[in-house]
Amino acid sequence: MLFVEIGTKSMLRTSVLRRWIERIQPSGALVLGGAAVLVGLVTAMGVWVFKLLIEWIATVAFGWIGQALANWGAWTIALIPAAGGVLVGLLWHRFVGNERYHGVAGVMEASALAGGRLEYWLTPIKTVAAALSIGAGASVGPEDPSVQIGANLGSLAGQRLRFSDEWVRTLIASGVAAAISAAFNAPIAGVFFALEIGLGEIFGSGLGVVVLAAVVSAVFSQAVSGAQPAFRVDEYAFGSPLELPLYAGLGLLAGLVAAAYITILYFAKDVFQRWNAPFWTKPAVAGRTVGIVGIFLPQLFGVGYATIDAIFAGESMALGLLLTLLIAKLVLTAVSIGGGFPGGVFAPSLFLGATLGAAYGDVAAMLFPSLTIAPAAYAMVGMAAVLAAAVHVPLTAMLLLFEMAQDYRIMLPLMFAVVIGLVVSRMIKHDSVYTMGLARRGLRLQRGRDVEVLEGSG
Repeated sequence: MLFVEIGTKSMLRTSVLRRWIERIQPSGALVLGGAAVLVGLVTAMGVWVFKLLIEWIATVAFGWIGQALANWGAWTIALIPAAGGVLVGLLWHRFVGNERYHGVAGVMEASALAGGRLEYWLTPIKTVAAALSIGAGASVGPEDPSVQIGANLGSLAGQRLRFSDEWVRTLIASGVAAAISAAFNAPIAGVFFALEIGLGEIFGSGLGVVVLAAVVSAVFSQAVSGAQPAFRVDEYAFGSPLELPLYAGLGLLAGLVAAAYITILYFAKDVFQRWNAPFWTKPAVAGRTVGIVGIFLPQLFGVGYATIDAIFAGESMALGLLLTLLIAKLVLTAVSIGGGFPGGVFAPSLFLGATLGAAYGDVAAMLFPSLTIAPAAYAMVGMAAVLAAAVHVPLTAMLLLFEMAQDYRIMLPLMFAVVIGLVVSRMIKHDSVYTMGLARRGLRLQRGRDVEVLEGSG
């Protein structure tokens, strides 16, 4: 009865708001802009609460419970992700059930084929499940769930206000841009991410609306969390043009790692999907696998941003450790997502790129001591290159790093490595980590629409 009462009150408020809009008869651009401001603000608030929830769950899991279990031995830390998997499995089975597409791919499909009509009422439980996954140590990221928060809020606003499909898609893009803006304090990257993942053709006033939502989100995020970027990046130093061939080599490796990332991820999904086991067993087994590896490599628990910050700060890490972290993160992310942990592939790609770049920079510094190479610089560029190659968002990757580094000198090697990485990855795997699942079901998107529909209308 409580949910019915809340839903009834919400519908009445929406009806009153629509009557007020019809009475004052504002311009379409003003109405859409006002809705985008609201979506941007509420998305930023939702992402902020989501981050706090992850921190609280991680404190309970690895702080309180972890310390209590430690009396029985260090091996008990492996129980935490396994227990988290059981809880996630129960929540997902009870409230969500089977989904055709996971995360951002589902947003892309709904925007292309369903006029942006998302199942926004599932957002709270999905957010809690994602926070539980990350807080319990699963090797997944928070950005994709954040994007879902923004996209669903945009769809909610558009559907309740009975906007056209085009306006609903614009509000979804606004929510997506606002989510990335809040997650990284990078509004420009947020706007380009919404455009690059193919949420429709957004030009003119629609693009202005998306920008407005991203700015509002950034303002709120900076007000509650400070103006610092997601990662602490030191001043970049581009020692010599002779380093450009080295950055080209880094881009090549980034493309190979991204292609391997996509391949292993969908291989793990297929393996778990074919496994006929109780619904809670799969995430529990995935969590146990993460936990066992985490006994020896605790850097792999959760998002892994602390490790990226350490690399950027120039902390010494052995080459063998960096390569081990790279390979283990590649496998554990696939196991976590394939096993049913809700979460993102965005943050793991950043981790892969940072460890790859740092290891590559260490080797380059040993081979070419006269160039005064800084491995942290290669870690920054590697992070953007793997992200661009895995998700197929080159402009987002470049602008994200630029907004963090705030140094134009990084752009030349950055563009070089990102483009090479993207080309190599597409030669091996035509689809991105998001569109691979869509393509396997016969859906190929272009400008936010099915390619077959575009060809038929031509």
